[in-house]
Amino acid sequence: MARKKGSGKTVGMTQISISLPQNLVEQIDKMAEIDNRNRSNFIANTLQNLAKDFMSVAESKKKLASK
Repeated sequence: MARKKGSGKTVGMTQISISLPQNLVEQIDKMAEIDNRNRSNFIANTLQNLAKDFMSVAESKKKLASK
């Protein structure tokens, strides 16, 4: 992705801060390593997939409810 000059941030991305239990961070790091990703990329990719799946299920429920 393109980067803004001098900002160090990727264009179109928002940085957030969250607190997680240490054991969860360790699990995330292990999964990220297995998937050959850094922690941030692994979390972003996982959340993107979760959101896509969630919206797909929500849309299916909505269609079923309208029948």
